Amino acid sequence: MTHRFPNGLRYFPLSEHYRRRFGRRVYKLGVSVATSCPNREGMRGMSVCIFCDEWGSAAYPELAGLPLREQIARTSERLRERYKAERFLVYFQAYTNTFQRMSRLEGLLAEALEAPDVVGVVVGTRPDCLPRTALELMADVAGSRYLSVELGVQTLDDAQLRFLSRGHDRACSLHALEKLGAYPEIEVCVHLMFGIPGETDDQLRETARILSQLGVHGVKLHNLHVLKDTPLQCLYEHGAFVPVGLEEYARKVAVFLEHLAPRVVVHRLNAVASRWDEVVAPDWVKGKMRPIQFIRDYLERVDSWQGKHYPSHERAASAVLFPPNRSEEAGNRVWGSFAY
Repeated sequence: MTHRFPNGLRYFPLSEHYRRRFGRRVYKLGVSVATSCPNREGMRGMSVCIFCDEWGSAAYPELAGLPLREQIARTSERLRERYKAERFLVYFQAYTNTFQRMSRLEGLLAEALEAPDVVGVVVGTRPDCLPRTALELMADVAGSRYLSVELGVQTLDDAQLRFLSRGHDRACSLHALEKLGAYPEIEVCVHLMFGIPGETDDQLRETARILSQLGVHGVKLHNLHVLKDTPLQCLYEHGAFVPVGLEEYARKVAVFLEHLAPRVVVHRLNAVASRWDEVVAPDWVKGKMRPIQFIRDYLERVDSWQGKHYPSHERAASAVLFPPNRSEEAGNRVWGSFAY
Protein backbone atom coordinates (compact mmCIF):
# COMPACT_ATOMS: atom_id res chain seq x y z
CA MET A 1 0.00 0.00 0.00
CA THR A 2 1.35 3.42 -0.98
CA HIS A 3 1.37 6.02 1.75
CA ARG A 4 0.58 9.64 0.93
CA PHE A 5 1.69 12.64 2.88
CA PRO A 6 0.22 16.18 2.76
CA ASN A 7 -0.34 17.59 -0.74
CA GLY A 8 -0.21 14.05 -2.14
CA LEU A 9 3.58 13.90 -1.75
CA ARG A 10 5.59 10.84 -0.77
CA TYR A 11 7.47 12.62 1.99
CA PHE A 12 6.57 15.00 4.80
CA PRO A 13 7.18 18.53 3.44
CA LEU A 14 8.38 21.55 5.38
CA SER A 15 5.49 23.68 4.14
CA GLU A 16 3.00 21.40 5.89
CA HIS A 17 5.02 21.43 9.11
CA TYR A 18 5.00 25.23 9.17
CA ARG A 19 1.30 25.33 8.35
CA ARG A 20 0.59 23.14 11.37
CA ARG A 21 2.95 25.03 13.63
CA PHE A 22 1.91 28.56 12.72
CA GLY A 23 -1.51 28.11 11.14
CA ARG A 24 -0.37 29.73 7.87
CA ARG A 25 2.44 29.81 5.30
CA VAL A 26 5.75 31.00 6.70
CA TYR A 27 8.90 31.86 4.75
CA LYS A 28 12.55 31.65 5.77
CA LEU A 29 14.39 34.92 5.45
CA GLY A 30 18.16 34.43 5.16
CA VAL A 31 20.52 36.88 6.84
CA SER A 32 24.31 37.07 7.24
CA VAL A 33 25.66 38.14 10.60
CA ALA A 34 28.44 35.63 11.31
CA THR A 35 31.72 36.27 9.53
CA SER A 36 33.72 33.08 9.98
CA CYS A 37 33.86 29.48 11.18
CA PRO A 38 36.46 27.20 12.82
CA ASN A 39 37.69 26.00 9.42
CA ARG A 40 38.35 29.47 8.08
CA GLU A 41 40.19 30.38 11.27
CA GLY A 42 42.44 27.35 10.88
CA MET A 43 41.58 26.01 14.31
CA ARG A 44 43.13 22.61 15.14
CA GLY A 45 44.90 22.72 11.79
CA MET A 46 41.62 22.78 9.84
CA SER A 47 41.19 24.12 6.32
CA VAL A 48 38.12 25.41 4.49
CA CYS A 49 35.44 22.81 3.67
CA ILE A 50 36.09 21.73 0.10
CA PHE A 51 32.57 22.62 -1.09
CA CYS A 52 32.18 26.03 0.58
CA ASP A 53 32.47 29.25 -1.40
CA GLU A 54 33.65 32.58 -0.06
CA TRP A 55 30.13 33.53 1.04
CA GLY A 56 29.74 30.66 3.49
CA SER A 57 26.34 29.54 2.11
CA ALA A 58 24.81 33.01 2.35
CA ALA A 59 21.66 33.36 0.27
CA TYR A 60 22.11 37.13 -0.19
CA PRO A 61 25.85 37.89 0.04
CA GLU A 62 25.27 41.40 -1.27
CA LEU A 63 23.53 42.20 2.02
CA ALA A 64 26.34 40.92 4.23
CA GLY A 65 27.73 43.71 6.36
CA LEU A 66 24.47 45.64 6.48
CA PRO A 67 22.75 46.05 9.85
CA LEU A 68 20.53 43.10 10.69
CA ARG A 69 17.39 45.22 10.72
CA GLU A 70 18.11 46.40 7.17
CA GLN A 71 18.82 42.88 5.93
CA ILE A 72 15.48 41.74 7.32
CA ALA A 73 13.62 44.69 5.80
CA ARG A 74 15.12 44.25 2.34
CA THR A 75 14.73 40.48 2.16
CA SER A 76 11.22 40.45 3.57
CA GLU A 77 10.22 42.98 0.92
CA ARG A 78 11.58 40.66 -1.79
CA LEU A 79 9.60 37.77 -0.39
CA ARG A 80 6.44 39.86 -0.09
CA GLU A 81 6.70 40.91 -3.73
CA ARG A 82 7.52 37.47 -5.09
CA TYR A 83 5.38 35.19 -2.93
CA LYS A 84 2.97 37.56 -1.16
CA ALA A 85 4.62 36.40 2.06
CA GLU A 86 3.21 37.69 5.34
CA ARG A 87 5.12 35.85 8.10
CA PHE A 88 8.81 35.09 8.37
CA LEU A 89 11.47 33.09 10.16
CA VAL A 90 14.80 34.90 10.30
CA TYR A 91 17.38 32.33 9.21
CA PHE A 92 20.88 33.05 10.50
CA GLN A 93 22.36 31.20 7.56
CA ALA A 94 25.92 32.13 6.60
CA TYR A 95 29.01 30.61 8.23
CA THR A 96 28.73 29.38 11.86
CA ASN A 97 26.43 31.50 13.98
CA THR A 98 27.41 30.08 17.37
CA PHE A 99 31.07 30.81 16.61
CA GLN A 100 30.95 34.26 18.19
CA ARG A 101 30.37 35.94 21.53
CA MET A 102 27.11 34.73 23.03
CA SER A 103 26.25 38.26 24.15
CA ARG A 104 26.32 39.37 20.51
CA LEU A 105 24.25 36.40 19.36
CA GLU A 106 21.74 37.06 22.13
CA GLY A 107 21.32 40.64 20.94
CA LEU A 108 20.92 39.57 17.31
CA LEU A 109 18.26 37.00 18.15
CA ALA A 110 16.34 39.55 20.19
CA GLU A 111 16.58 42.12 17.41
CA ALA A 112 15.34 39.62 14.82
CA LEU A 113 12.35 38.63 16.95
CA GLU A 114 11.35 42.28 17.33
CA ALA A 115 11.13 42.79 13.55
CA PRO A 116 7.65 43.09 11.99
CA ASP A 117 5.90 39.84 11.06
CA VAL A 118 8.75 37.64 12.34
CA VAL A 119 7.41 34.54 14.12
CA GLY A 120 10.69 32.85 14.99
CA VAL A 121 14.36 32.30 14.24
CA VAL A 122 16.53 29.59 12.70
CA VAL A 123 20.19 29.30 13.71
CA GLY A 124 22.69 27.64 11.39
CA THR A 125 25.70 26.06 13.06
CA ARG A 126 27.88 22.94 13.18
CA PRO A 127 28.44 20.03 15.61
CA ASP A 128 31.68 21.31 17.12
CA CYS A 129 30.30 24.77 17.93
CA LEU A 130 27.64 24.03 20.53
CA PRO A 131 29.00 25.17 23.88
CA ARG A 132 26.72 25.03 26.90
CA THR A 133 26.26 28.81 26.82
CA ALA A 134 24.92 28.63 23.25
CA LEU A 135 22.56 25.78 24.08
CA GLU A 136 21.19 27.56 27.13
CA LEU A 137 20.74 30.82 25.21
CA MET A 138 18.82 29.12 22.40
CA ALA A 139 16.74 27.08 24.84
CA ASP A 140 15.81 30.25 26.70
CA VAL A 141 14.62 31.86 23.45
CA ALA A 142 12.78 28.68 22.44
CA GLY A 143 10.90 28.75 25.72
CA SER A 144 8.74 31.58 24.43
CA ARG A 145 9.36 31.84 20.67
CA TYR A 146 9.98 29.39 17.86
CA LEU A 147 13.66 28.51 17.44
CA SER A 148 15.20 25.86 15.23
CA VAL A 149 18.83 24.82 14.86
CA GLU A 150 20.10 23.71 11.47
CA LEU A 151 23.14 21.52 12.10
CA GLY A 152 25.70 20.92 9.35
CA VAL A 153 26.42 17.23 9.88
CA GLN A 154 26.75 16.38 6.14
CA THR A 155 27.67 12.72 6.72
CA LEU A 156 28.20 10.27 9.57
CA ASP A 157 31.15 8.60 7.83
CA ASP A 158 34.56 9.67 9.16
CA ALA A 159 36.43 9.07 5.89
CA GLN A 160 33.91 11.22 4.02
CA LEU A 161 34.13 13.94 6.65
CA ARG A 162 37.89 14.01 6.11
CA PHE A 163 37.34 14.23 2.35
CA LEU A 164 35.07 17.24 2.92
CA SER A 165 37.62 18.80 5.33
CA ARG A 166 34.87 19.30 7.87
CA GLY A 167 37.15 19.30 10.89
CA HIS A 168 34.80 17.23 13.05
CA ASP A 169 34.02 13.52 13.13
CA ARG A 170 31.01 11.24 13.47
CA ALA A 171 31.32 11.08 17.26
CA CYS A 172 31.20 14.88 17.46
CA SER A 173 27.99 14.98 15.39
CA LEU A 174 26.28 12.31 17.48
CA HIS A 175 27.32 14.05 20.69
CA ALA A 176 25.96 17.37 19.38
CA LEU A 177 22.61 15.74 18.59
CA GLU A 178 22.50 14.21 22.05
CA LYS A 179 23.18 17.61 23.62
CA LEU A 180 20.47 19.25 21.54
CA GLY A 181 18.11 16.45 22.46
CA ALA A 182 18.32 17.55 26.10
CA TYR A 183 16.46 20.72 25.08
CA PRO A 184 13.16 19.49 23.57
CA GLU A 185 11.94 23.04 23.03
CA ILE A 186 14.57 23.47 20.29
CA GLU A 187 13.71 22.00 16.90
CA VAL A 188 16.67 20.31 15.19
CA CYS A 189 17.17 20.00 11.44
CA VAL A 190 20.20 18.05 10.20
CA HIS A 191 21.95 18.97 6.94
CA LEU A 192 23.15 15.98 4.90
CA MET A 193 25.11 15.69 1.66
CA PHE A 194 24.70 12.79 -0.76
CA GLY A 195 27.06 11.91 -3.59
CA ILE A 196 30.28 11.93 -1.55
CA PRO A 197 32.93 9.46 -2.79
CA GLY A 198 32.70 6.13 -0.99
CA GLU A 199 29.03 6.52 -0.12
CA THR A 200 26.97 3.30 0.01
CA ASP A 201 23.29 2.47 0.25
CA ASP A 202 23.88 0.78 3.60
CA GLN A 203 25.35 4.03 4.89
CA LEU A 204 22.29 5.99 3.75
CA ARG A 205 20.00 3.51 5.48
CA GLU A 206 22.03 3.63 8.68
CA THR A 207 22.04 7.43 8.72
CA ALA A 208 18.26 7.53 8.33
CA ARG A 209 17.78 5.06 11.17
CA ILE A 210 20.19 6.85 13.52
CA LEU A 211 18.63 10.27 12.97
CA SER A 212 15.16 8.80 13.44
CA GLN A 213 16.18 7.12 16.69
CA LEU A 214 17.78 10.32 17.97
CA GLY A 215 14.50 12.15 17.46
CA VAL A 216 15.63 14.88 15.04
CA HIS A 217 12.74 17.00 13.82
CA GLY A 218 13.92 17.55 10.25
CA VAL A 219 16.49 16.85 7.55
CA LYS A 220 17.73 19.03 4.71
CA LEU A 221 19.25 17.09 1.81
CA HIS A 222 21.89 18.35 -0.60
CA ASN A 223 23.84 16.84 -3.46
CA LEU A 224 27.57 17.53 -3.34
CA HIS A 225 28.15 19.97 -6.18
CA VAL A 226 31.07 22.06 -7.41
CA LEU A 227 31.21 25.84 -7.04
CA LYS A 228 33.81 28.17 -8.51
CA ASP A 229 36.90 29.00 -6.47
CA THR A 230 36.50 26.11 -4.05
CA PRO A 231 38.93 23.27 -3.30
CA LEU A 232 36.37 20.90 -4.81
CA GLN A 233 36.70 22.66 -8.15
CA CYS A 234 40.39 21.67 -8.27
CA LEU A 235 39.52 18.04 -7.55
CA TYR A 236 36.82 18.10 -10.21
CA GLU A 237 39.09 19.61 -12.86
CA HIS A 238 41.75 16.95 -12.14
CA GLY A 239 39.21 14.13 -12.37
CA ALA A 240 39.38 13.32 -8.66
CA PHE A 241 35.68 14.02 -8.10
CA VAL A 242 32.69 13.27 -10.31
CA PRO A 243 29.28 14.56 -9.16
CA VAL A 244 26.36 12.17 -9.36
CA GLY A 245 23.73 12.55 -12.03
CA LEU A 246 20.17 13.52 -11.20
CA GLU A 247 18.80 9.98 -11.66
CA GLU A 248 21.38 8.48 -9.30
CA TYR A 249 20.87 11.26 -6.78
CA ALA A 250 17.11 10.68 -6.84
CA ARG A 251 17.76 6.99 -6.19
CA LYS A 252 19.93 7.85 -3.16
CA VAL A 253 17.22 10.14 -1.80
CA ALA A 254 14.70 7.31 -2.14
CA VAL A 255 16.94 4.85 -0.28
CA PHE A 256 17.39 7.34 2.55
CA LEU A 257 13.74 8.36 2.81
CA GLU A 258 12.48 4.80 2.87
CA HIS A 259 14.33 4.24 6.16
CA LEU A 260 13.51 7.63 7.72
CA ALA A 261 10.78 7.95 10.35
CA PRO A 262 7.57 9.33 8.77
CA ARG A 263 7.41 12.07 11.43
CA VAL A 264 10.71 13.69 10.30
CA VAL A 265 10.15 16.83 8.24
CA VAL A 266 11.97 17.03 4.91
CA HIS A 267 13.14 20.63 4.58
CA ARG A 268 14.71 20.19 1.15
CA LEU A 269 15.24 17.38 -1.36
CA ASN A 270 18.31 18.74 -3.16
CA ALA A 271 20.80 21.58 -3.29
CA VAL A 272 19.55 24.79 -4.85
CA ALA A 273 22.18 27.14 -6.30
CA SER A 274 21.11 30.68 -5.46
CA ARG A 275 24.02 31.91 -7.63
CA TRP A 276 23.76 29.59 -10.61
CA ASP A 277 26.60 31.39 -12.43
CA GLU A 278 29.02 30.05 -9.79
CA VAL A 279 28.06 26.41 -10.41
CA VAL A 280 30.76 24.39 -12.17
CA ALA A 281 29.03 21.00 -12.06
CA PRO A 282 26.58 19.36 -12.35
CA ASP A 283 24.45 21.55 -14.58
CA TRP A 284 21.19 20.22 -13.17
CA VAL A 285 21.86 22.09 -9.92
CA LYS A 286 21.23 25.34 -11.78
CA GLY A 287 17.54 24.53 -12.02
CA LYS A 288 15.23 25.06 -9.08
CA MET A 289 11.97 23.24 -9.77
CA ARG A 290 13.16 20.65 -12.32
CA PRO A 291 15.30 18.61 -9.88
CA ILE A 292 12.58 18.69 -7.23
CA GLN A 293 9.95 17.52 -9.68
CA PHE A 294 12.29 14.86 -11.06
CA ILE A 295 12.82 13.42 -7.58
CA ARG A 296 9.09 13.49 -6.86
CA ASP A 297 8.40 11.74 -10.15
CA TYR A 298 11.12 9.20 -9.40
CA LEU A 299 9.51 8.35 -6.06
CA GLU A 300 6.22 7.80 -7.89
CA ARG A 301 7.84 5.72 -10.62
CA VAL A 302 9.58 3.29 -8.25
CA ASP A 303 6.72 3.37 -5.71
CA SER A 304 8.92 4.72 -2.93
CA TRP A 305 7.94 6.84 0.05
CA GLN A 306 9.31 8.13 3.35
CA GLY A 307 9.18 5.46 6.01
CA LYS A 308 8.44 2.60 3.58
CA HIS A 309 10.95 0.39 5.37
CA TYR A 310 10.83 2.11 8.75
CA PRO A 311 10.02 -0.52 11.42
CA SER A 312 6.25 -0.84 11.67
CA HIS A 313 6.30 -1.15 15.45
CA GLU A 314 8.09 2.22 15.65
CA ARG A 315 5.96 3.95 13.01
CA ALA A 316 2.90 4.32 15.24
CA ALA A 317 5.01 5.72 18.07
CA SER A 318 6.63 8.23 15.72
CA ALA A 319 3.23 9.73 14.91
CA VAL A 320 2.98 11.31 18.38
CA LEU A 321 6.50 12.71 18.54
CA PHE A 322 5.70 15.98 16.77
CA PRO A 323 5.93 19.01 19.02
CA PRO A 324 2.51 20.64 19.45
CA ASN A 325 1.44 23.17 16.86
CA ARG A 326 1.09 26.70 18.15
CA SER A 327 -1.66 28.62 16.45
CA GLU A 328 -0.29 32.13 16.05
CA GLU A 329 -3.74 33.69 16.00
CA ALA A 330 -5.56 31.64 18.64
CA GLY A 331 -2.58 31.23 20.94
CA ASN A 332 -3.62 27.70 21.81
CA ARG A 333 -1.87 24.35 21.35
CA VAL A 334 -3.19 21.92 18.79
CA TRP A 335 -1.74 18.45 18.25
CA GLY A 336 -1.26 17.62 14.58
CA SER A 337 -1.35 14.16 13.05
CA PHE A 338 -1.78 12.45 9.73
CA ALA A 339 -2.31 8.89 8.56
CA TYR A 340 0.62 6.90 7.30
